[in-house]
Amino acid sequence: MSNIQVNTLFSMEGRVALISGGGTGIGSYVAQGLVQAGAARVYITGRRPGPLNTVAQTAPNNIVSIQGDVSTIDGCKSIAARFVELEKEAGVDEPSLDLLFNNAGVIVQEGQWDEAKATPEDIRDALLKTSDKDWANVFAVNASAVQWLSAALLPYLAKAANNNDSRLSGRGCIVVNTSLSALYFGRLSQVHLYSASKAAAESLTSNLASKFTRLGVRVNSIAVAHVPSETNDIKHEGSWISMAKARGIVPVGRVGNEEDAMAAVLYLASRAGSYVSGTCIKVDGGTLIAS
Repeated sequence: MSNIQVNTLFSMEGRVALISGGGTGIGSYVAQGLVQAGAARVYITGRRPGPLNTVAQTAPNNIVSIQGDVSTIDGCKSIAARFVELEKEAGVDEPSLDLLFNNAGVIVQEGQWDEAKATPEDIRDALLKTSDKDWANVFAVNASAVQWLSAALLPYLAKAANNNDSRLSGRGCIVVNTSLSALYFGRLSQVHLYSASKAAAESLTSNLASKFTRLGVRVNSIAVAHVPSETNDIKHEGSWISMAKARGIVPVGRVGNEEDAMAAVLYLASRAGSYVSGTCIKVDGGTLIAS
């Protein structure tokens, strides 16, 4: 027992992280949480400079914004290049990256139908409502970007993972926010595009873990449900799963909060999770097992 050091088990002291989709929702409060856990620098990326700058201003000495687009390979390469530039400007001769949080995600309005009354024609029309352009964009951001950004930053993740005792400390890892939608299939689910893209991200997580772990780079995912985000306004009573409705839907009797998502990322990114790779942590209040 003398070798167990609980007080530093979840520490991110001195570490460097990069978060895609870091300007809003889960990405924004994970960025702020990492700083509170001791991270030296947290880079947040996104398409819109406004939200990025707002988050960066909460910890101007630690959070740095990178405007970028993960929906293309070139966009992911540009983000990686800018990360290296900024690290060198910070005085780091040989940049390394302790954590990549693949969090960027988009959702579009999909066709809906009345489960009790819909005809085959109604369901056909609903399923064909979303354009092929929307399909391509959702898959690019939610799934393809997981591989593209992870690959673009792999050398810097591997460097962090193999410095001294880094394989014991948990440095050099990837966490993917895949959403519970990646795992849930049900008669009442009518977000096929979003779910399919997140399932693809979950598959990529496992595939990347099978290749990267031997390099020292651990790859895991979190499947989050009912946690506040830009696309899931559960704090509003008009939401389909508002706090008032949660007791009858979520087995633990409440919706998720910022700390629930942050805790899962912190576990996987710190020394606490240094022996974990290829795993999906469900942060859903028991929703999946009760579905």
